[in-house]
Amino acid sequence: MNIRDSLFIETESSLIRKHKQLLWDNRNESIMIDLGRDIPVFKWFISKKSTWESYSVINKTEWLLNQIAAAHKQFPEDSVKDMLTDAAKRMRNISKGGMISNAGYEFIIYKAIELKDVTDVIPNHTIRYLKNPYFIWEKGDFENRKEIYRTHLNCVINRGISEINYDLIETKLIDYDLNQKKMNKTILKDATSLSLSTIKNYLNKYPELKEIYLIIKENSGTAEQRKQKVYNLNKKKVA
Repeated sequence: MNIRDSLFIETESSLIRKHKQLLWDNRNESIMIDLGRDIPVFKWFISKKSTWESYSVINKTEWLLNQIAAAHKQFPEDSVKDMLTDAAKRMRNISKGGMISNAGYEFIIYKAIELKDVTDVIPNHTIRYLKNPYFIWEKGDFENRKEIYRTHLNCVINRGISEINYDLIETKLIDYDLNQKKMNKTILKDATSLSLSTIKNYLNKYPELKEIYLIIKENSGTAEQRKQKVYNLNKKKVA
């Protein structure tokens, strides 16, 4: 990576461009791809429900258009101009007072592009699961694609959390010092910082995890607890 590349900041658009071939190759199967980790990005969003009061319109418009331009400085200038023009239309729709004329917007866009290489912009969001813009939708699904995206993302995130929790519980069990107190669910809860109900759910859901837990529980304990265990066993034999 050269010095110029290191100054670039990722955006959803830049990630799509970077992974274009992978996204295209999976247009029939993958609604989104997993980038493997959270990627810091600059993300901008203009809600139709927002309202910019007249006194703030000029400052907000200039600042956001400058940020968008700087975040996409590695893109061709025509592409950046199209992004800014689209963003300016959205800003105009939520701005009160008609504070900026058509020529005014054009001038702000021109200046934003001119200053994009010297405008500071920092990540304000992260992306791990990147939507596939080339995904081929069924006719009946296209209108509901936002809800489908949301449902799919929630399923992927929940599956990822399950894997993380499983690995965490397994690791804490395997690494447990058998000379410490006899393993129990409360000790495992404290070691993992998970809730007691979560521990119980995972031990019930995953037999292999429960087997590890029972082995550790059977073979762990302080010297005093081991003596007590032997005493109890002998007492049962006598009885």
